[in-house]
Amino acid sequence: MPDRPASPSPDGPAWERPGARPAFGAVRLEEVAMNENDAQAQVQELRRQLQSLLEAAKANERKLDRFDALERRLIAVGSMEELVNLLLVDCRADFNLDAAELWLLDPDEELRRALPALPMVKAPQLLDSHVPLRALFGAARTTRLIGPADAPLLAQAFGEGSPVRSAALLPLIRQGLLIGSLHFGSRDPERYDAESGTKFLDRLSAIAAIAIESMLNRERLRRAGMTDGLTGVHNRRYFDHRSLIEFSQAVRHRYPLACLFLDIDHFKAINDRHGHPVGDEVLRQVGGLIQRSLRTGDLAARYGGEEFVVLLPRTDLAGACEVAERIRLMVQEAPFVTPEGGTLSATLSVGLAMLPAQATSFAELLGAADRALYGAKRGGRNRTVADEVAGDAAAAAP
Repeated sequence: MPDRPASPSPDGPAWERPGARPAFGAVRLEEVAMNENDAQAQVQELRRQLQSLLEAAKANERKLDRFDALERRLIAVGSMEELVNLLLVDCRADFNLDAAELWLLDPDEELRRALPALPMVKAPQLLDSHVPLRALFGAARTTRLIGPADAPLLAQAFGEGSPVRSAALLPLIRQGLLIGSLHFGSRDPERYDAESGTKFLDRLSAIAAIAIESMLNRERLRRAGMTDGLTGVHNRRYFDHRSLIEFSQAVRHRYPLACLFLDIDHFKAINDRHGHPVGDEVLRQVGGLIQRSLRTGDLAARYGGEEFVVLLPRTDLAGACEVAERIRLMVQEAPFVTPEGGTLSATLSVGLAMLPAQATSFAELLGAADRALYGAKRGGRNRTVADEVAGDAAAAAP
């Protein structure tokens, strides 16, 4: 008998029974689907990473452009006030900073004498020693990025009560010497993360240090051209230039202008008895005493030999007499130290004149002060004598 076909199993085909392994084709399709999902997820992740890298590259490019523009401006600055305003005002605006500070080492008070007369929106802090700089940088002298955890350091760099929460502290180094520091601050506590790179900031600090040193050298040259090398006061060339300006301003705005002529008494005898080095030291110390007696805006100059001249804008006769007597008494009471360590005394004769109401030239004021000086010398020296016109003007004043 022919074989009967096998009856279908009541449980259905073997591949459909519970627990049976799926066929090879079905497994392959499932794996392909899973691989496609994984691939799409990886592609999306790669795209996200690529987009993040592109955005970071664009941000760095914009940052590089800003730093490059700043460096060009630093190299091209023509004055100390322009440089300070660029670092403390323009940088703050260009880089969206909340604070900017500039510290400069000034042990010889070069900047302290020059900066008050410069038109700066914000002035740098001048340091007498390296102590504050060592507190910020220690021995490393490298750029520091600090955050909220460094609150005492932030307060030191920006002052007590400052809202700065993170900062970049840039050391300014020239020829191996630390000459100052530049501080950039932000309210954002994560703006300057200690783990961030400092390549741009390091380059900026190097360029800024070069620009500052260049401006300091230019300022020294400028001051050398208008300063008496021995006494440190202005020279006659600068006085002749500045006196014309002060005369013009006094006439135009009708404010008083006083002039003092000061002469060291018996200076030739000092040179003959103690030698010219001692005479030079007396001149130097007298120049320092005169400068310390004046206000900002007053002018002192060495006029020649042992003579000094002082201009006092917006000062009446009583105020000019007070200044003249203050200088004379300081010189009279000062023990002048000689290079050998000894001391000697010196005195001044002072002639005082006020700008006449109908004056047509500064020479009239200078001549009146010179006549008053000779009056002081004829009267016995070590005294202040006012020109007769000055006394008449004071008597007529309301």
